[in-house]
Amino acid sequence: MGDQEPHTNGVNGDGNSSDDEEDKSKMRPVDIEADVKEMERRKRVEAIMNSQLFREELERVVGDSIRESGAEGIGALLSDVMNIKSGSLTVNPYSYNKRSAPSSSCVVPINDIRGIDSMVYAKGEKLLRCKLAAVYRLIDLYGWTQGIYNHVTARVSQDSEHFLLNPFGMMYNEVTASSLVKVNMQGDTVEEGTTNFGVNQAGFMLHSAIHAARPDIKCVIHLHTPSIVAVSTMKCGLLPLSQESCLIGDVSYHSYNGIVIDPEERQSIAKDLGPNNKVMFLRNHGVVCCGKTMEEAFHVTYHTVLACDTQLKMMPYGLDNLVMIDDEVRRKTFEIGQRGGGGVNTSKKEWGIGELEFEALMRMLDNSGFRTGFAYLDPLVRKEPARMANDVELPPTVSNLGFLMEEDELYKDSPLKGLLAQMARATRSTNKTKWVNSPNVYQKVEVLETGTTDPKKITKVTQIHFDEPEPRK
Repeated sequence: MGDQEPHTNGVNGDGNSSDDEEDKSKMRPVDIEADVKEMERRKRVEAIMNSQLFREELERVVGDSIRESGAEGIGALLSDVMNIKSGSLTVNPYSYNKRSAPSSSCVVPINDIRGIDSMVYAKGEKLLRCKLAAVYRLIDLYGWTQGIYNHVTARVSQDSEHFLLNPFGMMYNEVTASSLVKVNMQGDTVEEGTTNFGVNQAGFMLHSAIHAARPDIKCVIHLHTPSIVAVSTMKCGLLPLSQESCLIGDVSYHSYNGIVIDPEERQSIAKDLGPNNKVMFLRNHGVVCCGKTMEEAFHVTYHTVLACDTQLKMMPYGLDNLVMIDDEVRRKTFEIGQRGGGGVNTSKKEWGIGELEFEALMRMLDNSGFRTGFAYLDPLVRKEPARMANDVELPPTVSNLGFLMEEDELYKDSPLKGLLAQMARATRSTNKTKWVNSPNVYQKVEVLETGTTDPKKITKVTQIHFDEPEPRK
């Protein structure tokens, strides 16, 4: 049996095929659309690789990885690029289902806006998106989620009345900065995210009613945890039984009637929330926690959940056996908590409500590989400021007289300073006299070259030595 010729273009070239079949095989349709898409993709990749923003971001990531990991920086960098992390993040023990991150997982980074993609957002919107996506991740890690439902909204601009919220259909642990959807006050999509999902327009109406009634509120968090729903059904509501209940201040209550569509319902929500309160329980439904900043909103939410959990653990003992906190103590506790840092911070930096705690949570996420993209207000490691000359510690071999010379204001009239100055002038004068009267004198001498038939004159510098004078007898 003879050798068979290889196939050409998918057709057996053994000579048995007809000419028509060969022509048909050569006339394969060209996928022009796929070629065009590939060319566009290559152009985008080339534009990103040549962009200054991408190079700066890449240099920053590489530099940070090398500084943090040392010799293992390259391996750690590759792991970061592949988003492969070992999930060592533990969840707050107060979360009602006590979930924890898996032992090994592929973490989706929160900040997925890179390079030239950040240029399409307004100033500060990228950081706002990263912060809001990080709040969604924190809610998931604390176990406060209810599948794809509920929302956390953030006001983008006070002028345009635009808001960011999660796409309806994504789990909270999937939300990233670029996937957030921008809507207007009516819930209409202004800017789609990077997903194919839309928004829960009816669910957003509750947030819209609060944002419209309270322009000072920038973030609204809506939760349905079992403890919160249980407290919302009690006639007594949230009782002042713990410090956490005092830190959130006065709370409001609203008889929730389902989806907020009726204009009268929106007005009722605004009236029940009031002009100053940040927490409002929806009867038999859940709670909404608000804040002038995203840090404050999460701070209020965290303490609301703790207060509800604490109250439910106390209720079996009966109200007659429980000690309520006085109104005056509640007021003082709330005022101290409004100072930032829990009201007990001793650092020189002034912190807003919830900012110090929120930065700690962002460090926790970054250390676990979530890559929040958060802009820290204050670095964790203290940097020593540059010190003046008189602040530098003197070596033990150096005389303290030099230190006194630097204290001009303290020793300006001191006789010791005048004596030191006179000694310094005398020393400078002596040194100058010794240099001028030096017996070593140099002069230029012209000599002929040696070792050549045509010598030329060259100039050399010679030193004239004088005899030392004999000492006097």
